[in-house]
Amino acid sequence: MSKEARILFIAVYLLVGLGIIMSYSASAIYADFTYHNPYYFLLRQTIFVCIGTAFLFAAAKAPVSFWKRSARPFILLAIAFLVMVFVPVVGRSAGGAQRWIRTGFFNFQPAEFAKIAVCIYLSDYLARKMKLIKRGGIGIFMPPLVLVGSICILTLLQPDLGSSAFIFLITAILFFIAGIQLRYVLGASFIFLPIFYFLVMRVPYRLSRVTAFLNPWDDPSGSGFQIIQSFLAFGLGGIKGVGLGQGTQKLFYLPSGHTDFILSVIGEELGLIGVTAVLLLYAAIFFAGIQMAEKAGHVFDRFLSYSLILLIVFQAAINVLVSTGLVPTKGLPLPFVSYGGTSVVMNLLAVGILISLSRVSGERRS
Repeated sequence: MSKEARILFIAVYLLVGLGIIMSYSASAIYADFTYHNPYYFLLRQTIFVCIGTAFLFAAAKAPVSFWKRSARPFILLAIAFLVMVFVPVVGRSAGGAQRWIRTGFFNFQPAEFAKIAVCIYLSDYLARKMKLIKRGGIGIFMPPLVLVGSICILTLLQPDLGSSAFIFLITAILFFIAGIQLRYVLGASFIFLPIFYFLVMRVPYRLSRVTAFLNPWDDPSGSGFQIIQSFLAFGLGGIKGVGLGQGTQKLFYLPSGHTDFILSVIGEELGLIGVTAVLLLYAAIFFAGIQMAEKAGHVFDRFLSYSLILLIVFQAAINVLVSTGLVPTKGLPLPFVSYGGTSVVMNLLAVGILISLSRVSGERRS
């Protein structure tokens, strides 16, 4: 294992360990009230981490050729999964959204798998077509437009604008890295920005998130409640925090304290010191991942490394920005830390793929 891969692995599992501890701290009282078992989320998160670790080691051992061969099957499988959420009995809805597939033990969220599938598919496609993409021509964009566009539309129908926009962002960055001509970027912006504006400003619950972001104090007990409670958590924590397990915002004040707003609980209980440590670990993941991508010998390896590290770090950045009120509220988990089966398993799978790519690149250099 290369030095960068070791740094990546250590940083990831420090976050995973913190996530298990903070998931329990943030959820114990809620779990006891709801499920009559304070260890409900702790046990499940530990099991998810074990499953994700098995995926990580299996992916780390897989040859790069496996990921190249799996590019199209994976994205077709992702589309099939996203369709299945709308099938009665199979799909599960909650909070007005239809985003999950029932599996018995936990609810599988196909959008998380779709993000990795899109990274693998685009890395393979762009590696094969890079010269043609630099040359231009509408026809070269049709296969990814159809497949990735289908995934974005299906996630929008759930509805899940955040995941759809996130997939679109990763796609745009990969095409930029591949050398797409600026006129295509401007053309896509003129098409998609008005659509994005309509999807946000013309949908009442999304518009309420924007207004709550601009001034949460206008509706402190409604749309602004969650972000105000997050502010209070950070404020109560100060520099050193109130102490592990001693936070009060998780006592039914802060919604989603063990999932989307777990950083707020960390801020209250571990203070600025704890939050800074979390951010430094993500910075270590980012720089280690970028170095691994730069050392990749083949174009496919480089594209896939870039896309997976951006997938992890962008999700973390958006979660941090939401928790601190710098962008409107959006339900993206904090990778490796937030409670959630599909998220932790898929993110650990992504780390396994990164280690696999780094291992193969090291063998080629040797």
